[in-house]
Amino acid sequence: MHPLVRLGPALLLLTFAISAPAQTPVDEQRFARLMDDILIVDTHIDTPRYILDEGYDFGIENKTRETDIPRLRRGRVGAVFFGMPAPASLAPAHFVESILDQLDTIHEMARHYPDDLEFARTAADIERIHKAGKIAILASIEGGRLMVDDLHILRDYYRLGVLYMTLSHFGTNNWADSSTDVAVHGGLSDFGRDVVREMNRIGMMVDISHVSDETILDTLETTRAPVIASHSSVKAFSNTPRNLSDAMIRAIAANGGVIFINFHAGYLNQRALEVYEKNQSARDRDLAAMWAQHRNDPAGPDLDLAIRARYAKKMPPVSYEAILDHIDHIVKLVGPDHVGFGSDFDGISAMVPEGMEDVSKYPSLIRGMMRKGYSDEDIRKIAGENLLRVMRQCEKVAAESR
Repeated sequence: MHPLVRLGPALLLLTFAISAPAQTPVDEQRFARLMDDILIVDTHIDTPRYILDEGYDFGIENKTRETDIPRLRRGRVGAVFFGMPAPASLAPAHFVESILDQLDTIHEMARHYPDDLEFARTAADIERIHKAGKIAILASIEGGRLMVDDLHILRDYYRLGVLYMTLSHFGTNNWADSSTDVAVHGGLSDFGRDVVREMNRIGMMVDISHVSDETILDTLETTRAPVIASHSSVKAFSNTPRNLSDAMIRAIAANGGVIFINFHAGYLNQRALEVYEKNQSARDRDLAAMWAQHRNDPAGPDLDLAIRARYAKKMPPVSYEAILDHIDHIVKLVGPDHVGFGSDFDGISAMVPEGMEDVSKYPSLIRGMMRKGYSDEDIRKIAGENLLRVMRQCEKVAAESR
């Protein structure tokens, strides 16, 4: 048995005996005061690839995707981590090129919209940019394979502003097992542990979304800094490998880490997951056939959205309140210091819950937590301060390593 699993009673001390608070009316004056300066952070949004590949205009309100500046403003979002994945079909020789193109896109977003956006590298940057009335944008890498097994490349990514890396993606890589692929390493390989140590040394956050339970446990055993799960939900509500069991949630909390809830309707609700999985292959075939026919067609994004929406409608309705249920579950299990928002907008294929269709809807989650009886202090932690704490601790570990 893994040593972190054997902690038993020590981990049980983290369990909070919190009874479900009664639903209470929202005090509108309190809500207005809270929204006046609250920092809302989303730790995983996938928009840059659409800007790069489709010419998506981030500065105007759009219908084809879920994120743009006008809707971020309405949603009172203060900071966004943009994820940088690579297509599964992309050859390793082109991984670095793909990441540099996407990273350039993120930096160019800040250059093109200086009144609204500013690129951030530290927790202090986020706070300063938020106080200035702008949105902090940050960069992350989705999948450890994108560092091409080279610590030099990892360090260069960090120097260019990449602040976290997801150790694996949907596939197991050469040093970390994925939750959705065959386990090869039994968690992390020896080199995988070296990657985690180097991320600690330079100050890059370690993201354990997408990885297997054994990879999580090996990471927690290796890291000297808190980890994040940048876009994962709770397995108790939806039994997908992409979600986290209560045992993993406790282990992450014992490390001081934070789980940021993914908004994919299938990851929030078991019945929706079953329908999503049943139809996923057919949906992907329809999308591939459409793009093969409309590769250079300006109407391609609209056709893409129509296909995704058609399959989303096959799923049973899932309310945005399911997000609050996942938050509440973690709060009851380990307290309010270990949960936040990691929507995966523009990466969840339009499989969004009702009432949380895009980034403009975050105030609904703030209202929802108020109705559940959460204090202003706890709402602020969940909305963004938990992420700042982890960033500061990672910065501190890096400073102590110099």
